[in-house]
Amino acid sequence: MAFAETVWKLMGWCPACKKTTQQTKRFCDFANTATIPGKTINISEFRTTNVTFPANTTLFIFLFVIFFNLLMTHTENISLFLVGLFLLNIPCYLLILKTFEAAVLIDKSGVRLQAFRLKKLDIPYEEIESITSYRLEKRSKEMSLLLIIGGIAFCGFVVYMAVVKGEWKILLLLISLLPLILFTMRKQKTQFKNLNTQLYIKTST
Repeated sequence: MAFAETVWKLMGWCPACKKTTQQTKRFCDFANTATIPGKTINISEFRTTNVTFPANTTLFIFLFVIFFNLLMTHTENISLFLVGLFLLNIPCYLLILKTFEAAVLIDKSGVRLQAFRLKKLDIPYEEIESITSYRLEKRSKEMSLLLIIGGIAFCGFVVYMAVVKGEWKILLLLISLLPLILFTMRKQKTQFKNLNTQLYIKTST
């Protein structure tokens, strides 16, 4: 919430002013109703790297699905398949590394998103119409257990298809992606802490 509160204060929100009526559901945390001249702002910069962008995850899934379909349908030869696996892992590693460079910087010019869809995105304060926050619920133990059981069942199915049916492509694909998965899990555990808030920034463009 520190990021959201910083933007709100810069755009005129007063934390000492409280509403007299209590709302059960909050649709908008802040709405920008005034234009703030850039020359009158005198603030210290705020930067955080404890952030992830869903747009990067969507881009990774899109890339993976394309390569997966190409490998499964157009590579019958084992040599071509192994070359395809190598070519698949290169952009996946580069995309994951770029994703971990994600950061948010707030200065007198506006909000700057680093590594958003693999590029920098600048949002001036004048273009921000509203900011809405949602508290993310932690994953329950039951859900975690179901995910573990599902993962074990999937791995068993892949091994069965490789040994009994001779479908070795998916097994080789999972083995090749295992180092990337372990690297991503370790990086997330060490870099990200207490990601419990989701923000939606509505702009005029």
